[in-house]
Amino acid sequence: MAITAAQAAELADLLPDELSCNNARERLLCLLTMLRTLTDADHTLSNADLRLVFAQRFGASSAPSENTLAADVHAIKNCDWLDLRLHITPSGYWCERTQLTPSKVRMLLNATQSSRFLTMAQCAELQEDLFSLVSRHQEDDLAGQVLVEQRVRKSYQEVFDAIDAVTRAINRDRKIEFTYTFTDFVGKAHPLEGDDGNTLRVETPIALYFVGGNYYVETYAATPWRHGIDAMMCRADRMLNTQVSSEKADHNRRVYDLRRSAKRRMEAGLNVADGMRRRIFLRVRSDATNMLFDRFGFGPRFGLFEGPEDDPARTGITLLEVPQTSTFFRWLSSAGQGIVMVEPPSELALTSGPWAKALRGTSRDELLDDYRRMVQGFLDYLDRARAPYLE
Repeated sequence: MAITAAQAAELADLLPDELSCNNARERLLCLLTMLRTLTDADHTLSNADLRLVFAQRFGASSAPSENTLAADVHAIKNCDWLDLRLHITPSGYWCERTQLTPSKVRMLLNATQSSRFLTMAQCAELQEDLFSLVSRHQEDDLAGQVLVEQRVRKSYQEVFDAIDAVTRAINRDRKIEFTYTFTDFVGKAHPLEGDDGNTLRVETPIALYFVGGNYYVETYAATPWRHGIDAMMCRADRMLNTQVSSEKADHNRRVYDLRRSAKRRMEAGLNVADGMRRRIFLRVRSDATNMLFDRFGFGPRFGLFEGPEDDPARTGITLLEVPQTSTFFRWLSSAGQGIVMVEPPSELALTSGPWAKALRGTSRDELLDDYRRMVQGFLDYLDRARAPYLE
C-alpha cells in the first residue's frame, strides 16, 4: 500500500539535515541515503513512495521520473562495494547491511552501554554511530530493547594510559614506574606504601590481563614491594602516573617462568592471585558442568561416572591444576554440592583413566597431600567468611 503525503513528510524528516539534491549525482546519493535510512525487511518503499519522499523533502521538481528512479535503484543494487544488499520485491525496495546486521549491532550496543571503561559522553557518541548502521525504524526498536543500569561512569582514560605505558615498557624491555592506591569510603584514592615506606613502585611488567571486567598488570620486583611477594597483580584502575622507566627490565628464571606461564594461568581464569598450584579431583554434577566450563574452558576430561546418562544428578570426576587461593575457594563455594573436591581415585583409576598421561611420574600420595591441603585451605576460607556472624 502506497504511503500518504503525511507519512512521506514524516519519513523526510528522518533524513539527515545536511542532505541536498541539486543535481543527478546528488540525487543518486539521496536515494542511497533513503534506502539505507528508511527501509528494512519490515518497511519497504515503492517507486511511488520514494518519489513522494523526494517531493516532500526537496520539492516536487526534484522528484525523479519512475524510469530514472528505477534505473538508479538497479545501479545501487549492482554496486557490491556499498556494504548493502538491496532487495527488490513486489511491495517495494528494502536494504540491509551485509556485514553488520541488526543483531550484531544489538550486541555492540549492549557491549557499549555496559562498558565500565567509557564515559557517558563516549558511550552516547558510540551509540549514535551504531544506530547509523541500521534503519530509523530498527533504531527505535533497538533503543527500546537495550537497557542497562544508568550508573555514573568515571573516566577510564587513566586506565588506558596505564595500559599504553605497560605495553610500551614491555616492547622496549623497560620497567614501569607507578603508584598503587586504595580507595576510601568516599571514593578518594590514596597511595599505598610498600614495606620500605615508599609509594613509588619500579617493577618489571610481566603481562596484561582482562579478567572479570577489569584490566590487570602483573609485575615482578626483585625486592618485593609488600609481604615478601615478588610477583603481584595490580588492577590498572588503581595505578596512578604509570610511565615507562629508564631502568632495564629484569631478566632471570622467575621472570621467564612467569611470562611463559601467563597464557596458561589466563586460561585457568585464576591468574589474578598467586598461590601454590595443587592438583585436585572434582566430582561434578551434570547440571553444574557449565560452571566448570565457564571458568576453565572445555579442556577438562571426565571419568568414573555415576548415575544414569540422562540424569541431571549424574556425576563425573575431573582433574584440575589450580592455585590455592581465595579466588578458587570463592568460586568453589558458589558451586555448592554441584562441584566438590574429592580424594584421588585408586592407583588403578589413576593409571587407566583419562588423566594417566597428565599424572605420569606423580604418586597418589602426592595427590592426596594436595587434596588435604586444599580441603583445609577451603575450610579455613569458610571459617574466615562466617567468623563475623558467629556469636
